Amino acid sequence: MKIKELFGATLIVVCLVTGCASNPMAAVYNNNQKIAAEADTYSLGKVDQTIENGHFTASVEKMEGMDTIWALDTKEDTTLDIAYTLNVLSGKMKLVLINPKGEVSIIAECDCEMTDSVQSTLNLEIGNNRIKIVADENTKFDINISISEGDFQNLGMWE
Repeated sequence: MKIKELFGATLIVVCLVTGCASNPMAAVYNNNQKIAAEADTYSLGKVDQTIENGHFTASVEKMEGMDTIWALDTKEDTTLDIAYTLNVLSGKMKLVLINPKGEVSIIAECDCEMTDSVQSTLNLEIGNNRIKIVADENTKFDINISISEGDFQNLGMWE
């Protein structure tokens, strides 16, 4: 009887420890299937952000998970210029483009204490194209993006 009780107690402790140790928001970071989903899932701390004339700027104290910040429905295959600066102060994050087929491509990826500033071209396919910010555990960052077309949306506010 004591062996069954010990086994049961051990099983409960293991379940509690592994359940508390996992972070479902950060677990999204390397899962393209979840990233491509229409729904966003995130934990978001204090954010200062602005959107003005095709320009998105945010300073994020803490983010985990993913959130859509830009979308454009195209009637034909097209290209758009994008300029961005990412400054990651802790954790890691990436910008990803999700095409209408649900395929995810990385625009940029930065680790802790890394800055990336680039002007590039987005290749967009016919249909709904989206850009998401994907953040790993306890990520703090500043972001500045300019794209001449499409709709930006504040973090935590996509409709």
